[in-house]
Amino acid sequence: MKNVTLIQPFRWGTYFFVLLTAIASMSCSSTKKIKTSNGISEINYLDINGTKQYVLIRGENKYNPILLFLHGGPGASATALLRKYNSDLEKSFTVVYWDQRNAGKSYQKDFPPDQIKVEYYHQDVDFLVAYLRQRFQKDKIFLVGHSWGARLGIYAIQRNPDYYMAYVGVGQELEAYRGELLSYQYTLEKAKEANHKKALKDLNESGPPQSGDFSTMYTNGFWGLVKQKHWLLKLGGERYAKTNYSDWIRHIWFSREYSFSDLIKYGKSSGFSAGNIIYDPDFNNYNIPEEYQEFEVPVYFISGIHDYNTPWKLVEEYHDALKAPKKEFVKFQKSGHSPCFEEPQRFNKEIVRILSDVKNDSYIQIK
Repeated sequence: MKNVTLIQPFRWGTYFFVLLTAIASMSCSSTKKIKTSNGISEINYLDINGTKQYVLIRGENKYNPILLFLHGGPGASATALLRKYNSDLEKSFTVVYWDQRNAGKSYQKDFPPDQIKVEYYHQDVDFLVAYLRQRFQKDKIFLVGHSWGARLGIYAIQRNPDYYMAYVGVGQELEAYRGELLSYQYTLEKAKEANHKKALKDLNESGPPQSGDFSTMYTNGFWGLVKQKHWLLKLGGERYAKTNYSDWIRHIWFSREYSFSDLIKYGKSSGFSAGNIIYDPDFNNYNIPEEYQEFEVPVYFISGIHDYNTPWKLVEEYHDALKAPKKEFVKFQKSGHSPCFEEPQRFNKEIVRILSDVKNDSYIQIK
């Protein structure tokens, strides 16, 4: 009995110490140093148009082309997942991981809601691109955008085509109304096939979208959009062979660049940004195929064939009609909305191939 009495507190003390150590480690963040002679691995908080924004820059050779990744959301930082799945790109590029205004590690508790507007995101992209071009003495940037970030990317190459060697749109946003209608129809069809009564109840209550205004497109407002995306994930139209985000959340949680408090910020920033930008007229009723039929920059699209968030068939249709110096549409067979994280090895190879593709074209002068 004496041994039990002595050992029990020792065990609980050990468990408590391990728990404290784990919590302490999760409260800190850093980035692994790259030790090559021309390597770069640095964390920055830049003042971008009056807001402090997190910019991580990593690459084995700082003289390589600059790859800027525009994450989705708005508000859904991709830094932790990119580091988990796409760090191989640091061998061929100097990769710029950016948490956009008030997203992820750029989150600020008292950020003004009226600063979440499309025009400010445009200004932020232009500021960061100018900073990178000047700092690394590069004429052109290799631009990759995902989802909402892909919409920002389209706008960016239209505004300043001379600043970009190529653009890659992943899960490309194209049409507010038509895209959401196709997404809703897919979700409803899958709910009927599965005879999923709860999903059918929610989807029938909201009805199909009536416009491209995200705050009012469903009869029950923004909540209808939230429910549709919830059931889209559960019924296979968001990710391939997965119906939740638990693995991605775990990777964010245990990312070296993200602490536990950053994971909390991630959730808060996503809700804050999405909940405010839907009231910006510039965010709603967009129709990129109607607005932009031609670009001066090589344009590549990568879509998963299980993507019904930004339906891949719309992307293929847009690609076929688009005029650009070079264009290509690449389909991933085992991906939904995020090929960069669902088939990362193939994605990384495609990005390196595209870089080689544009380098070999005589009209692209890369400094």
